[in-house]
Amino acid sequence: MISRETSLKIISICLLCVVLGTIILLRDSLPNIETVGYVGVFVLSLVGSASVLLPIPGTAAICIGPGVLNLDPILVAIIGSVAEVIGESSSYIIGYSGRGFVNKSKFYEGIQEKMKSKGGLFIFIMCCIPNPLFDLVGIAAGSLKFPFRQFLLFVWLGKLVKGVTVAYACFYGFDWALGFFGEATH
Repeated sequence: MISRETSLKIISICLLCVVLGTIILLRDSLPNIETVGYVGVFVLSLVGSASVLLPIPGTAAICIGPGVLNLDPILVAIIGSVAEVIGESSSYIIGYSGRGFVNKSKFYEGIQEKMKSKGGLFIFIMCCIPNPLFDLVGIAAGSLKFPFRQFLLFVWLGKLVKGVTVAYACFYGFDWALGFFGEATH
């Protein structure tokens, strides 16, 4: 008889394989943000944050939406943050499924120590900034069995703060740059 933890590991690995397989299969046919707007922001943010092995800049979609396409910055930030939460759960699943992926590194051990002492606050802070190393935080959270619902909440709050900051910076930044050169859009 298979234990509950072994079953969860098998299911987690299968889900991760589906997410990564979908990313690999769709890498050439991802939606163009200019033609699909908010849906493009969601898909590109999801793929960008779910791709543990294929780093794709999902933050760019949150910037381009309001900065270039004049999409609503708050709505873009909310949509992007929800998509990124879903995507970031892949690193949590990796950590939960098998602890031996990266735990040999001193850098990773430092992340684990921060997770043990600061937990949700550490997750939140690491999500507030565009951070290509967040996957290691997610893996550490999963391997330490940090409560999944709390992980999702802290990731969402941090990604929302980052998304609002990036969306408004791009919204006003692009407008400022165009105004500097004699053309305004907003």
